[in-house]
Amino acid sequence: MTKTVSQYRPSVWFLTVFSMFFGRGILYASWTSRGPDVRDTLGVSIGDMGVIATVFAAGAIIGVIFSGAIVERYGSRFLAIGTYIVMPLSLIGAIVGLQTQSMFATAVALFFFGLPFGAADYVSNIEASELDRASVKSKLPMLHGGYSIGVLIGALLTGLLILAQIPVEVQLVATAVLIGGWTLYRVAGLPPHHGKHPDHEPGAKPVRVTQTPAGRRRTILISMIAFVFVFAEGAAAIFIPLALTEAGRSPAEAAFAYTLYSLGMALSRVVGGRIVDRIGRRAVVLYSSLLCAIGVGLFSFVPFAPVEYVAVLFWGVGGSLTIAMSVSSVSDNKATLTKAQSTLWTWVYFANLGVGPVLGGIALVTGIFGAFLVPVILLVGAASISSVTRPDPEVART
Repeated sequence: MTKTVSQYRPSVWFLTVFSMFFGRGILYASWTSRGPDVRDTLGVSIGDMGVIATVFAAGAIIGVIFSGAIVERYGSRFLAIGTYIVMPLSLIGAIVGLQTQSMFATAVALFFFGLPFGAADYVSNIEASELDRASVKSKLPMLHGGYSIGVLIGALLTGLLILAQIPVEVQLVATAVLIGGWTLYRVAGLPPHHGKHPDHEPGAKPVRVTQTPAGRRRTILISMIAFVFVFAEGAAAIFIPLALTEAGRSPAEAAFAYTLYSLGMALSRVVGGRIVDRIGRRAVVLYSSLLCAIGVGLFSFVPFAPVEYVAVLFWGVGGSLTIAMSVSSVSDNKATLTKAQSTLWTWVYFANLGVGPVLGGIALVTGIFGAFLVPVILLVGAASISSVTRPDPEVART
């Protein structure tokens, strides 16, 4: 007999979903933390690195757009298996671009890395939101912590490998094989019916529930908040190492700073469930927005003072919980969960798409540290609409 959600052991389910987030995080960090090495190998500018990041985000957006329909028809396991096969292979493919010093080949590989990355993000959060709904206490922050822990470990290992003078190609192959293999093993155990819409069950009569105008407006506002925080997170992943080397820090020091950023994010997510249960989603979003804005603003003073380590900690802690709160908020209504999450993740990856060219383009005029004013303004704006993350007034969360 096929397992139902209630029959699927919570501890096994948690480990699987956690592994999905963790695997994606360490694969991503293994690439982004070597940003200075990639730039030097390809012989490109910070603006060109922004273009490569944009190509990655474009692939992720396409992956998100089609993920909802795939999960509804074939289930979470089908999509998860596909993503954790293609992601590691695409990361290995990026080595071709580095070895041939071809920006074009590297960008193509990053597009096909982004395509399953976005889909994996979507399916991970579908599983996470259902697990969170089935739990008495908030699980989403800790599950999102899996991604942060993956990024943290990836960044820490990168710093050590740089000091040991291990080539970036060796790191990418080893990470892709080991992490990709483990995550694939975990997702293969998901029950095949998870995520499927009842309309696609044998003999089912199609019944579609659509959002009300108020529900759509709420989803868009929450998606705007998610957009802001992913923009700030993308700015960290792409530009913290590059900006610090530009300011005269060594590649190892830059990698360490990104490790501290990831540490702040990871630790906050580990304890985040308790924080959410105590003060509620809206307060978490409000305080996180302000703290993150302080961190990014402080980082912009790096050329004038050695404040980067304090700044990245504030940046990481402030940016840690709001994506989870956005996912939780749009998932209040189970009947419209997949559609609402499709909207949210489309906004999220448009943020990823925009962060590279926007900040890279502004940096050409103002310098990279002047460009950080953009996420500061956006974060203050997110704080001003944080009340939208209160429980959906149209539905009791079940």
